[in-house]
Order: sequence, then C-alpha cells, then structure tokens
Amino acid sequence: MHRYFFWLVAACVLSLAGCRTPQTVKDAWKGTRSYYYEYLNTPATLNLDDKGNVRDYQAALGAAIADFDMHIQELERALQNSDQNPDAAWVSALTSRFPWLSGVALTDEDGIARAKIPPEFPKPFDISPLLEVDPKQQIKDLRAYVQEDPLGPEIYVGNPVYVGADFRGVITVHFDPRTLLARTADAAQIMIAGPDGILWPGMYDAEATPMAGVNWGERVRHDISGVERNEAGAFYWICRYVGNLPLIYAIRIQGDFPLREENMQGLAVANSLAIGPIDLSMLQGPAEHQGVPEETDQGTPPAEIAPDGRNSPLQEPADPQKTEQDGTPLSE
Repeated sequence: MHRYFFWLVAACVLSLAGCRTPQTVKDAWKGTRSYYYEYLNTPATLNLDDKGNVRDYQAALGAAIADFDMHIQELERALQNSDQNPDAAWVSALTSRFPWLSGVALTDEDGIARAKIPPEFPKPFDISPLLEVDPKQQIKDLRAYVQEDPLGPEIYVGNPVYVGADFRGVITVHFDPRTLLARTADAAQIMIAGPDGILWPGMYDAEATPMAGVNWGERVRHDISGVERNEAGAFYWICRYVGNLPLIYAIRIQGDFPLREENMQGLAVANSLAIGPIDLSMLQGPAEHQGVPEETDQGTPPAEIAPDGRNSPLQEPADPQKTEQDGTPLSE
C-alpha cells in the first residue's frame, strides 16, 4: 500500500514538471531579472554631501587642520624610512621636500651633533629628551618633544638609530609649528596645544579661552577628544600623536572670545627661520662642541661626500684615536 502511494506521488510530480516548457522557464527568468540590480546587487552610489554621524564642528576642525596634519604625517613617514647612514643628498632632499623645517641634525648617543643644518640657529639646540626611551613605546619608535623658547615653540622629532641592541644616536628634525601654519589657509581659526600648554593660539587671546590652564599631558591620558568650556564659550578638540608627543587641535564651537591680531604676525616671524631648500654646502659639522676637544675631526666637507655616503661624517672614523674623541658614530 505504501509502495503504491509513493509511485503515485512520483508520477504526479513528473507529470507536472513535464507540463512546464523551456519557454515558460525563460519567461519566468526574464520577469525576475529586472529585480536583480534593485534588490540583490544594487549599484553603488557616492553621496559627497553625506557626513554620516560627523557633526558640523567636527568636520570643520578636520578640514581646518588637514593641510597641517598631512605635512606632519609625511614628515613622520620620511623619518621612519630614513637610512641609518643618511648623507648630504638625503638631507638636501628632506629639506627640499619640507622647506618649513628649522633644521636637521645627525647626533650621536650623547646628543652631540656630528652634522647639522643650519650651523647656527637662534634657538638653543637640545635633543636630550629624545635620548631616553619612552616606556610606553618601542625603542625604535619616533620620539618627539616641545622646546619652549622666547622666540616661539620648537618641536623636535627624532628617529633613534640602533645597531642591534646598541643605541647609536638620533636622526633629528625640528620646526616651529607656526612656520607650517603659515603655509595653511585656516591658521587663524584653530588652536594647537602641547602637553605643557598652548603652542599656537590662533587669532584668539589664549588666556581668555577654555583651552588655557588645562593640564593637557594628563587630559589626553583619558580622552582623545572633547569639549572645553568657560563662561565665554566652548572649544572642541582632538588629540593626535607625533611620535610620543600629543598635539591637541581645537576649534571654537560656541561663544565669542577676545581677539589678538598680532598673533598672526608671529607666523611671518617664524617663517623667516624656516630652512627652505638648501645648498649642500650648508651641511657641515659644527666648529666645536661643548665637552668635545677642539681638535675633534670636523668630518668630510659635503662637496666631497661620496654618493654612497661611505665617507659621510656619520661613518665610523678610520683612526681609533679619533673614534674615542668623536664618540660612537650613528652606525657602523
């Protein structure tokens, strides 16, 4: 009985299937094909006006700092990709690519510049904070700090050089952030702070803003963005790191603050200290160093440096006695 019922059902299924002609299947496919691109594979569209969940003031800050931050990131990549034995040509290419730099220095493990440009600079040269390893970093990560000076803040960024586990020195660049801001269009409306205070007040009286008086070194340990307020209004800020140095970018989002137009004159003053595209003859060892004997070898003149850098001032001197005087070179 069960076997009979099974064959009956099978016969019905086969007879129904036989009633459907190939033309019917084709027509059915043609009828559903129009829904393929509507429901299954919808063509992508790009809405340039859609900001997603980003608020207007967040988008405004991003647009205002885009040029400044892009140049900083490019500089970081250039340092990270630098050779352990940079020669005069590398330094020239770097300063031509980043003419807003104040200087470049190749220092040994004691922080003594074995070669630097410019030879003289109105702000004191000091990379001692870059010689210490930040416990929050890997030993070969970029290091940075802000030097406060009456002429304006100077940001130092260094790429530490190691041969094996031996620390040999730092490839260092330094710049006044105002020099780079002078090359951007929105310098007046943004503020920049570092761990110890305001680096650039924009067009505002910094002390009248809620950005002043904040312990930024502590603040960014807990947040990477936020809003600072006082009775006059509010600023929105975000934090981005250059090496181990937090830089805080901020923009006014509410209220009115006293303006100081003379702040903008500082851009021109700082820009006058920019190194700009350089002549290779500018690359030279300093005449003398504190704590270094006067008879120390001053290195090979840049014009005589071989293309492969084998006789660069960063190479280990052939004379062992001079090696003791000069300190350990950046790399062997």
